[in-house]
Amino acid sequence: MKSCHVEKAGRTLPFLLVLGLSLLLTAPVWGQVPPSVRELQDTFIKVARTLKSSVVNIRVERETKASGIQWFDPDDENNPGGAPFDDFFRYFFRQMPPGRRFQRPPTFKSEAAGSGVVFNSQGVILTNNHVVKGATSIVVKFADGRELKAEVVGQDPQSDLAVIKVDSPTPLVPARFGDSDKVEVGQWCIAVGNPLGLEQTVTVGVVSAVGRSGIGASPIEDFIQTDASINPGNSGGPLVDLEGNVIGINTLIFTAPGSGIGFAIPSNMAVRVAQQIVEHGSVERPFIGITMQPVTQELADHYGLKDKNGAVVMDLVPDAPGAKAGLKQMDIIRSIDGRPMRSTSDVQKYVLAQKIGQTITLNVLRNGVEKNIEVKLEKMPRSYGLRDPEDLAGSEPRLGKSPRSALGKWGFAVQELTPELAKGLGLDRQEGVVVSDVRPGTPAAKGGLMVRDLITQVNGQPVKDERSLVEALSKGDASKKSAVFVVVRDGSPMFLVIPAAE
Repeated sequence: MKSCHVEKAGRTLPFLLVLGLSLLLTAPVWGQVPPSVRELQDTFIKVARTLKSSVVNIRVERETKASGIQWFDPDDENNPGGAPFDDFFRYFFRQMPPGRRFQRPPTFKSEAAGSGVVFNSQGVILTNNHVVKGATSIVVKFADGRELKAEVVGQDPQSDLAVIKVDSPTPLVPARFGDSDKVEVGQWCIAVGNPLGLEQTVTVGVVSAVGRSGIGASPIEDFIQTDASINPGNSGGPLVDLEGNVIGINTLIFTAPGSGIGFAIPSNMAVRVAQQIVEHGSVERPFIGITMQPVTQELADHYGLKDKNGAVVMDLVPDAPGAKAGLKQMDIIRSIDGRPMRSTSDVQKYVLAQKIGQTITLNVLRNGVEKNIEVKLEKMPRSYGLRDPEDLAGSEPRLGKSPRSALGKWGFAVQELTPELAKGLGLDRQEGVVVSDVRPGTPAAKGGLMVRDLITQVNGQPVKDERSLVEALSKGDASKKSAVFVVVRDGSPMFLVIPAAE
């Protein structure tokens, strides 16, 4: 047995040695990184190092009044009052020594943080307007730990950009700005900033979309969308490409923090705004005075269009260039000066690239008929497109459900727009009818009509009351398989294509 055992072991040992050697030769070396991955990693590291001196943390202080306290100043002759007993209180408090009067409501200091990017070596820094809006104190912190006070040079609420300046004893290191018109969907991008107060944070993602608009964040929308993680505090920081060129200024997140949907202002727009602010202290740009909505497939089908190119005029500013030139709601802008317009973004970009006082020719479709309209561009008012949230504040309106037979086949009911209802809905309009009920599964529901929508137009006919609504629906082209509604929802006009009722 012993000899047998030795003989067997002798045959096995060489086999095991050969097997082990072969495994060593064929097994991968753990921890080895493919050259392409290492090269990409090195690129990220290089970009982060390059931008370190050009990205800053911005801390601001604001004075905020105690909420819910209405201050009445008996010595303010410009405020005549209007509330019950105002005259009595004015007389009563004037008889009291100043020291014994009610004190003015307290204010408290609130702090906020954002990011910024160095624009030039002379101390100019670019950031978001909402970062520095209303600031009583601005402190800029650099990567090397230096802290310098900053002053606002100028602000542009329409684009949500602002320029601030620090007095630095040494030249700053400006970031290099790239051409955002060359940015492509799918390319790598890097967001740098101070999210949630965490300084010099770098996140990586891809460009998810370009020319994104219709978000409702600002009057001028042409965003770069990215999935690079952007959180509160990233605002004002740069979005860069793999060469370290700034392609955008991070400005907002669309959903919950860290959810992966962020938006940046294109660098070309940011540079134009910054240069105007540095040179003139403010931004001047041309405008038509319209709000627009993309052409949907349903609308294209309704008018028999071969494509969805163009932009639908949804609202016109009174006495603005568009209104004075004769543009109308539901006009579809197909081209400007002979150049095809594929989207609302195309229209916006083209107009902003022109000069104030210049005349442009819009080719529009109005109820299926082509028209050429000449519009003389004017200077955009500084308050254009900006809405005070308090303007929309109001008590919750109570909408009654009372389906009418004339609208029953469409599946919705309406009620008259009263001053009280308009106030409750935050509307500044006097005409139209409010949707009070929409039945599931009906044409109205399928077309997207919602309770609280204000209907102002149907098939090109103005709607002043329920009677005019019914007439507009009955006068529709029998060959059409749908009706086009213009409604106001959350303060903004939009169109809906409602399938025809059987």
